[in-house]
Parts: sequence; C-alpha cells; structure tokens
Amino acid sequence: MKSRYTSSRRAFSQRGQTFLVVVVFVAVFLLAVMGLATDYAQIWAHRQMAQGAADAACQAGSADVFLNAVDPSAQSTYGLDFSWVGSSFDCSTKPNSAPCKYASLNGYSGSNVAVSFPSTLTGVPTIPPGFGTIANPYIQVKITDPVPLTFTKIVSSSGTFNISAKASCGLNPVAVPIPLVVLHQTASGALSAAGAASIKIFGGPNRSIQVNSNSTSAVSVGTVDLSQAGPSGTGADFAVFGGPATKPGGVSLGSSGNWISPASPVGDPWVTLSTPSVPASAGSATPVPFAINGCPDPAGCVEFTGGNYTACSTGTIAPGGNGCLISPSFSSGGAVWQVSHPYAAGTLIQPTAAQHNAGGYIYQALNAGTSGSTGPNPWNQTIGGNQVDGSVTWKNMGPVSTSPSTAIFDPGLYYVGRIGGGLSPGPNTTIRMSTVNGDGNNGVTFYFSTANTVSVGSNTGKSPACTSASPGSGSPNKCVVSYKPDGSTVLGVTSRVLQCPSGPANPSQVPATIDGNILLGPCSGTYGDPNGKNRGFLFFQNRSTAANPSWGGGGQFLLSGFMYFHSGSGATCGTNTSCLTMSGGSGAGAYALGNIVVDKISMTGNSGLNMILNPAVTFQVLRPQLLR
Repeated sequence: MKSRYTSSRRAFSQRGQTFLVVVVFVAVFLLAVMGLATDYAQIWAHRQMAQGAADAACQAGSADVFLNAVDPSAQSTYGLDFSWVGSSFDCSTKPNSAPCKYASLNGYSGSNVAVSFPSTLTGVPTIPPGFGTIANPYIQVKITDPVPLTFTKIVSSSGTFNISAKASCGLNPVAVPIPLVVLHQTASGALSAAGAASIKIFGGPNRSIQVNSNSTSAVSVGTVDLSQAGPSGTGADFAVFGGPATKPGGVSLGSSGNWISPASPVGDPWVTLSTPSVPASAGSATPVPFAINGCPDPAGCVEFTGGNYTACSTGTIAPGGNGCLISPSFSSGGAVWQVSHPYAAGTLIQPTAAQHNAGGYIYQALNAGTSGSTGPNPWNQTIGGNQVDGSVTWKNMGPVSTSPSTAIFDPGLYYVGRIGGGLSPGPNTTIRMSTVNGDGNNGVTFYFSTANTVSVGSNTGKSPACTSASPGSGSPNKCVVSYKPDGSTVLGVTSRVLQCPSGPANPSQVPATIDGNILLGPCSGTYGDPNGKNRGFLFFQNRSTAANPSWGGGGQFLLSGFMYFHSGSGATCGTNTSCLTMSGGSGAGAYALGNIVVDKISMTGNSGLNMILNPAVTFQVLRPQLLR
C-alpha cells in the first residue's frame, strides 16, 4: 500500500510540474504575442504617421518647385525661399525649407528627413518636351523613424526598429478647362479694363479668369461681370497671383464665384502645340461678285485662300495673285474670256469691252463646257441674265470692284509674315468667312510669324446692314448683308454656320443677326478640335516674336476660336511681350467665343466684350502633384 501511495504522489507531482511548465509557457507565449502585437501596432502607427508626414512635406515642397520653374520672381515678391531647390539635403541643414517645415509640423525633423531631386521617377512618364527644359521637375522626401519596441527589448539591445516612408512629387501635365489666361509674370495692369470698357463672361469652367502677374496691381478693371459664368451660369472664380488682395468693386462674381488672391500661376496651356510650317503654296486673292461664295457686299468682295503670305504684294495685282490681307487692288475684275476653251462649272470670267462686255460684268459658268469659236456680241448686259456660249451657259453676276472693301476668307491656314502685311483691315472695311470648302477644316487660322500681327483699326466693321441688295449697286449706301449664325440666307447671301457641324447649339447670348466683322476658327485639323465639335485656333502669334495685336474698329464683331498671343515675359508691351488690346464701339456688340491666352490684355473704348467660354475644351498644363 505504501509503495502504491508513494508512486501516486510521485505521478501527481510530475503532472503538476508539467502543468506548471505548460502554464508558464502559455503565459510567456501570450506575453510574446501581446508584445509582438504592441510592437506591430507601434510600427503600423508610426508608418502611417511617417507616410502622412512625407506626403505633406513632399506636396509642400512640390508647390515651391513648381513656382521656381514657372515664376522664379515669386521668391522676391512673397518672401519665399527657393535656394534649397536642386541639391539633396536633410532637414538638419535646411530646417526652414518648405518640406522641412511641413515635416516638422508632423513631428519629424533633423537628419531623419531627407530631401532629394531626382530627374526621373520610376513608373512616372517624363514631362513632354513641349513644356521646355525644367531643371528640377521632381522632389522626393524620405522619412526614417526609429520606432521603440516592447517585445524586442527582451531579445535585442537596441530596442528600436527603423521604418521609412517615401513620397515622390513633381510637375505633371494635367488636362484642365482653359479660362481667360493672362501669362505676364510681373506686369502692373496685366489685365486692364479702362474707362467704360467692360468684360462679361458667360458659361465656361469654374475659373473664368487667371492672371499670373505677381504685381499687387496685376488687375486694374472697372467692370468685370462673371455672374453668368461657370458651368451652371451662376458665377465663377477670378484668380490672380498678385493683387489687389480684395475684389475690386466693379467685379461681380455671382453666387458661385470667388476672388482668389494669391492664386498659384498656371503655365502656358498651349506650349506643347507646334507652330505651323510655311505652306508650300502662296495664298491667292480674287475679286468676286455679290453673293458668290458668301460675299455679303453688293459691290463685290476680295476672296482669299489659305497659304503663304510672307511675300504678299501690297500693290495692284492680277486676279488670283498673292495680295496682302485685306485690301489689294486688282488690275481687272476677272480672267479674260477665251475662245474654244473648256470651262468648269462655277468659273468666273470678265470679258473685256473689246469682247463686247460694255458693262464690265462678271459671268459665272452654270455648267461645264467649251466656249464658242466666236464670242457673244454683245454679252448679256442684264444682271442675272443668262448667256449661251458654245456648250457653256453663263450667268451675268453684275460688276465687281477692283478695289473691294469687303474680304471673305476660305477655310485654311494663313501664314502671315511680310513687313507691313499682317491682318490689317483699313477704314470702312468688313471681313467675313466664305462658304467654300477650302481645306475642309471649316474655319481659318491666322499664324503671325513676325510682329506684323492682327490690327483692326477705326471704322472697320461699321458698314450698315443692307435692307435690299442689287449686285454692283451697294444699295442702299455701301451696305453689307448681315451675318446669320444659323447659316440661313439673307438677301441671297448664305452664311457659314457659327458652330461646328457636330458641335453644340448656338449660345443663347449670340443674337440671331449680327453685323460687322465675323471670323471663325477651324473645327478640325492640326489647329482645330480633335473631336470636331469646337472651333480651334483663330489667331496664333509666333512665340518668339513680341507683338501688339489689337482688335477694335468701333463696330460689331464676332470671333469664334482661340486667340493666342504669348511671347514670354517682359516689362512692357513690345518687349518680349504680346499685349492684346480689344475694344468695341458705343452701342455695338462684341463677342468672343472660345478662349484667350495672352501675355497682357487691355480693354478700351466704351463698349463691352462678351466672352462665351466652353468648359468642354481642355488642354494640358503643368501642376504640382503627389505622384508616388
């Protein structure tokens, strides 16, 4: 019995010891698990904090990197410091730099914060070459955080675990809607609307106007109305990098708009667009009678075709010669009639007086055919009457002026560059679009390769609207038939429609009938809309040439398309700067559909400019962004 009792005690003792070992093991295991969990929670929390701090420091730094790239003068204007941009450092050496300040606000400083400026980022596309060379396009912030651990202290003498967080930021092209953009970086009055002049913007993006100048008086305006601007038509933002700091009294922003000052400047949205090559063929100028190809002047028009105008003639030319824009004189009203000659339908001729055309009338072939071996004697001298000639039937289109004061333009690219040969309509002139196909892009682009740019002066676009029209009469008195945005026919003259074929409806702000000068940008092609819905570049100034474009004249006008006059930065207009001056006459309606990008813009006169912006049209600009 004793032996069995002793054996039982020994077995019980052994089981107790085993149980105690298990309990101790479980306790140690649980403590280890709890320690590991605590350590993991520490690591996770610190990793999140470090990453958030790296992101914040990186984005703050990228804002300065962006300003240093697009407007280094911001450093002196706002007391910013860009000296840290470009060379790698840690925050023990440059604690007052933008990334170090933001890292410090989030609990990290000193040598634990490293800043570098890589030239490329893995997985991030390089900046397109059209944006030019940017010395420091990217910034990278790396934060090292030694995390104190609980369980690690048992097995390690260090008691810490280093984690790291990295953020990469930089300049990245993004597609944005384009407002009215004024690019000059330092000018006072970069946007000016003096006296009774006013700007009113309808529709468009959330930001209607962007002024890049850092001057405290970058904006000097009497009246700017944005109350019907923006996507909903209830207002839009007016942003200026400089000032004034508070909204001028004459600026109305509507219920949805804000005055934003200072606002980060934007880059040139069209910097990546290549300039046109010189066309292989010279453009031509031909006199055409009333109602031919959309000529709205009963006295006749000069019809221009797209092409090279760098060597255009300012003197008297033969029909079809390379006359400068817009008022050449012609040696005759048309081509001389020829015997037994094949003619295409639509051909215009002007038989001479010796060929029995005493009235000097112009005739148009109604069908293709061959002229007779002897000419009609006389030619039909009744305007609108028909004349049979061999197998061709001609229609008397009336006389045509050899010094027409109204110009119509066929769709195409007009490469303008001759000294004294810009787009310069003189007094008592009118410019319109023709109705022929041209290059098929449905509008015109005027590229100004020199400082000879667009200059629309006094008393242009002021001819009265015709109430009746007879070819060659100018009835009632040097009148011009009104333009119809819907493309309908008035007094026998058909208008080219305002909007592109697949584009939106005509804006409600545009009247059903407009007088004065009308020009429309292309719907397609290199300088049109890739989708064919919106009109593209109407005016394109050579970026390397300063110019002083102006559009005024005292009459109505409607310009649909982009107006681009940018030539870098400078102190005044004419010094590395393109300054656009726009004005309208008293009681006149001036409409600009599209977008304007210019170094400086000045509104003068006593009338207003109505700008109708399209929020659907976007272009790429560089913006500072968190990239990785």
